[in-house]
Amino acid sequence: METDPLQTRKHFILGFGALLLSGLALSSTLFAKLVSYLSGDRMSQIDRTLFLKTKLSRMDQTASERKLELERKSSEYIFIAKMSDLLATKGKYFIDYEMRPALAFQSSEDGLPILISAKCTHLGCTVGADLDENSRILCPCHVSYFDIKSGMPHAGSPAKAPLPHIGWVIMDKQSKIVASKHPKREVEIVEKLDMDSLDHYSIYIAKKFASKATGEA
Repeated sequence: METDPLQTRKHFILGFGALLLSGLALSSTLFAKLVSYLSGDRMSQIDRTLFLKTKLSRMDQTASERKLELERKSSEYIFIAKMSDLLATKGKYFIDYEMRPALAFQSSEDGLPILISAKCTHLGCTVGADLDENSRILCPCHVSYFDIKSGMPHAGSPAKAPLPHIGWVIMDKQSKIVASKHPKREVEIVEKLDMDSLDHYSIYIAKKFASKATGEA
């Protein structure tokens, strides 16, 4: 039986094409592995330590934030500092019940705490902790100065709203509340403080004074 030359040529072309495609696929796979070896894998070896450190740092930061959130949800009082550790000219940073930065100062007038938000009312930057000669703290982002007694920004500053004050309680060594202050009221003295022994007292923020609890923004 005679072989049809046209049919034979057709089968040859189809077979060659399949072989060529298989070869290209194999070459592509080998090429991809080669590129991965020469670039990706070697790069990952070089960058792996940095990548893992960055990832672990982010995980630690997230875990710390979650811990703070849980602490604030479950605790009626959060320790801020010993009264003896507060300064009149430099604030101590802490995180309030709404997870916002805040500062604690000692009043230069009566020695009692001044707790104030450190979140600028302009665009939310964190203000500095150092007081200038006019008892003001500075937001370095857009140069707004805030008076820590009133919370008000200086005239002409980008910030227009005052920094809100934060309520506090003072406890003695027996965890008895001896003084407290609602953010918008006068200080309530339960028991006279010995201002010569400030290390006997500790300052706390109180959940009952938080803005969500009081209905204040």
